[in-house]
Amino acid sequence: MAKDNQSLLIPTHLNVNLMEFAYNVDKAPRFSWWDHSNLANSTQSAYQVVVSKRLHQLINHEYRFDSGWVQSTENTGVEVPGLEDKLAAGEVYYWQVRVQDNFGNESGFSEPNKFICTDAPQKQSPMGIWAEATPKSDNELPKLGNVVFLRSPRFNLNMDDVDTAVITAFSRGNEPLFIQGFDIAVNGKNVGVGSAHRQVHYYGSDKTGIYYNKYDVTEELASGENVIAALATAKTDRKAFWCKLEVYLTDGSKKQILVTDNRWKALDGSSAFGDYGVKIRSIYFGMISENVDMRYYPQNWSEVEFDDEVWDKAWVNPEAMILDDEEFIPYRSQNTRRFETNEPSKKIVKLGEQDYLIDLGKEIIGSLKVNLDSPLNQRVTVLMGEQLKDDGHVRHELAAGPDYVESWTFVKGQNQFTTLQVKNFRYIELVGFQGDLHENDINGWAIEQPFESQESSFESDNDLLNREYEMSKYTIKATNQDVYVDSQARERRPYEGDLLVNGNTSFVVSSNYSLNRHSMDYLIDNPTWPEDYKLYSIEMAWQDYLYTGDDTFMNSRYTDLTYKLNRGKNEESFDGASQNFTGSLKNTKGVDNFDEKVGLVTNDGLIDWPIPERDGFVEGEYNAPFNAIFYGAYLSMSKIAEATGHKADAEHYRSRATRIKKEMIARLYNPETGRFYDSLNADLTVNEHTAHHSTAYALCYGVYDDQKMADKMSKFVANDGHFVGSIYFIYFMLKGLIDSGHAADAVRLLTNPDDRKDQKTFAAILNTLKATIAPEAWSNHYKPNMTMSHPWGATPGLTIVQGIMGINPTKPGFETFNIKIRPGNLHNLSVETPSSKGIIKAKLSVQDTKQVMTVEIPMNSKETIILPENSQLIEVEDRHGSDLGGMPTDTNQVVLGSGQYQISYSIN
Repeated sequence: MAKDNQSLLIPTHLNVNLMEFAYNVDKAPRFSWWDHSNLANSTQSAYQVVVSKRLHQLINHEYRFDSGWVQSTENTGVEVPGLEDKLAAGEVYYWQVRVQDNFGNESGFSEPNKFICTDAPQKQSPMGIWAEATPKSDNELPKLGNVVFLRSPRFNLNMDDVDTAVITAFSRGNEPLFIQGFDIAVNGKNVGVGSAHRQVHYYGSDKTGIYYNKYDVTEELASGENVIAALATAKTDRKAFWCKLEVYLTDGSKKQILVTDNRWKALDGSSAFGDYGVKIRSIYFGMISENVDMRYYPQNWSEVEFDDEVWDKAWVNPEAMILDDEEFIPYRSQNTRRFETNEPSKKIVKLGEQDYLIDLGKEIIGSLKVNLDSPLNQRVTVLMGEQLKDDGHVRHELAAGPDYVESWTFVKGQNQFTTLQVKNFRYIELVGFQGDLHENDINGWAIEQPFESQESSFESDNDLLNREYEMSKYTIKATNQDVYVDSQARERRPYEGDLLVNGNTSFVVSSNYSLNRHSMDYLIDNPTWPEDYKLYSIEMAWQDYLYTGDDTFMNSRYTDLTYKLNRGKNEESFDGASQNFTGSLKNTKGVDNFDEKVGLVTNDGLIDWPIPERDGFVEGEYNAPFNAIFYGAYLSMSKIAEATGHKADAEHYRSRATRIKKEMIARLYNPETGRFYDSLNADLTVNEHTAHHSTAYALCYGVYDDQKMADKMSKFVANDGHFVGSIYFIYFMLKGLIDSGHAADAVRLLTNPDDRKDQKTFAAILNTLKATIAPEAWSNHYKPNMTMSHPWGATPGLTIVQGIMGINPTKPGFETFNIKIRPGNLHNLSVETPSSKGIIKAKLSVQDTKQVMTVEIPMNSKETIILPENSQLIEVEDRHGSDLGGMPTDTNQVVLGSGQYQISYSIN
């Protein structure tokens, strides 16, 4: 019989389908949790999951489902047997889990977590509301209907009867802006942003997936009067907002409290936002200018007490919000929310008479929250931007295209408002403002997914490297909206190459795996034009499995992933798309471009961007970078095939990979120089130019026979401590150096202190460019239309954790993982990084006669510490300082179970 023991703590970090609050649950939810123990070498031996419809039932042990003790070591991506028949569509459920360990201990039950099953299909399409286009009055602007304030009727609740209250909402008409279209509030408090990007070609079909969001608003509601309010924007004639409020009552029933209809009130926002048709544009979208006019802006409009008597009744758009070729589906990641930012480094500078500069301290993606007192009625010009000009004023015309120039009209007294349109900016300049401006008068109003900053950290004795890590971490926090995109400033479009860096960096700083999963799924159906990019979907699918331990994506998308390997050009290819293509591509079967006679693939990929960053690469029929990436993709696909039970496919893909590697070395490698030629022509003659990229991609994906060959290639790739190519390309450069045993060169590149303007260094990015989010390019010199908010530049974060600290899963869900610290010239390094098993900690101190490593391994996981090849193990101590005798000293690997340890070793 298991025994209660304080050594085995209650499970935490409960997730369903990779989310803390999941509402996309079907009959087979996947449960995950973190186990905790004070005993070393502790593993889970069994779990018990209980489920109830209401919280009080769970507390009183009135279970709708009780798994009993299930003998299993799994705590990630767990499909609980027997549950599938107990769940009903649209219902809320609470669950808890407790575990037993290999020492016979039994934990208490976890804190409760709730999830909601996917709604039953709608029999009729929801009908949305908007503001009716009525004639303007007095000095109002014409009612263009691009922005609307909406308020529900006030409604009364007795919260003693309510277990859970949930708003379901989505909007239409904002699709041309490629961004979420509304803010929603309950009783004056923002509860979320929506709705997520639509997904065309949903699961390979001709339908478009239209996502709805659900918001748990239980804590925001009160006994007595309540109100729901929304600020929405849209561009097309389909403009409509729809929501409903449902409460799950303590008696087990569910009740709809309200739904959008003509009882709601609406106010056209044209006058409040000074919208007379002028747009802020990139070449991909145009959003309204927010020329806020407080003579018309309804202050406190989302509060219960606000008097909306003079507002019009909402207009119900007669067009169905969901058409026959569309599918209404729940969003699959955490909801985006508004966060008021107030960084310690924020400051206000008076540039001149009536000219104020506000530096938010860090760039944000979002809008502004304003609450200031004006001494008089006045109009001011508002400039916003990512950068400052040489004279210290805001560069409002972004390099990426949009020109953030607006005006605000203040009234005497209090001026309280939020803006809505999504911009990328750090600096705000108020020109012509009379009065005193205080630090908290204007704050950032960022849109982000929730981010647990305490889950990850890094510190070393090199301040520059520490700042690179912080920039990478903040990049993930700031750019996590509803799907990974290149930048919200210009394209607002997901790309597979960006996913490679974005996803891996997210893995090492956050345990929120759902956004990466959702973005991968989106890109399966919506591939982009670079031919090599599609292959990264395969690479990231395998990484997703290693980090989450959940094979749902690989199994459901297996066939679609195999299509990514068919990169030949014919009528089934991707429409001959190029970088100028602005339509929607579809994942089709394509044609196999592997040439059996030559043993290489034809076609080519992006290589690097923009084109001048390609180091003069010469394209041919068979190209070295593309084949190297293909080699990696075939290896990843073989692992996916093996894990999903496609044994014959796995062998086929391994065979392809082996052949490509063999032929690349035989046909394209020059052993004298240690470089790969760029390409072969159709007649198999060699284009003997050796762009840096050709060798770097080969090194990254392991296209070498032995360490001697890798050493030669690495010397060329390291380039004497100077980066080559774009800030995106260095992902491959750094990964290749580290994986081939040349981490010291990677550290040297990352810690280059040269911060002169336009240098390809992170010192220049941080000190001269003043970036706080990873930029798109090294500087405007290399890409004049660059953004200062582009996650593909966040490579330092993943390189530090996966590369320098060497923390990588070796079995799915971190059942096993490696730590291989390669400090280069650093002497003190410390990292905390999340995993699907819990927080992993590692620290290294390089001393005169030895190196001392301390590690903390979460329960239910086992790590292999890989010491330097020329090292000698001295001792391994547990957290009590006891020497763990019997460790083999004839190997450079130390295998340890969960717990805290100190490992000492000398370097010969």
